Amino acid sequence: MKTLTVYALLLGTGLTTLLSILDNRESHVAQLSPIALESPFDSKLKVELPLPGPALKDSSATVRKKEYHIYFENRSTEAIEVAIRYKSYNGDWETSDMVTLAAGEKRRMGVSDEKTYFYYAENKRKWKKKKWKGSHHFSLGEETSNKVKFIKEQIWECYDTKMCNAFAVFR
Repeated sequence: MKTLTVYALLLGTGLTTLLSILDNRESHVAQLSPIALESPFDSKLKVELPLPGPALKDSSATVRKKEYHIYFENRSTEAIEVAIRYKSYNGDWETSDMVTLAAGEKRRMGVSDEKTYFYYAENKRKWKKKKWKGSHHFSLGEETSNKVKFIKEQIWECYDTKMCNAFAVFR
């Protein structure tokens, strides 16, 4: 019985194919005439770009670099002292003196156009000192020669084209 079913299926498929080949119906596909592609611009026309002059220099002066706002937040139960080193907008590296952050306090420590900054922090307890330190030696402030080991951080790039925020959280 299965063999007869297979033969009937093959015979039906073959007859359908043969009849569609022999059928001379009109095609419903439109034949398009070829078209010539032309440019709307004259090929002899030369276009020159303007040279950088005073007008272009003035317009580029208004373009600002992206700002990176650096915040420190103290989530510990005691006050800590922090210092930061970052590159300011004028291109100079600035290092702050030790700044005290009270427990739960959040403060903006700097604004930079660079994604790299350094920080150092320690708690104010004398008997059980905790320090957040790295391997980069910098002086605290401009007047002192006392160098401490700062931690290097990179700010993650955000989708905002004008400003990104970075948070250093101390626990």
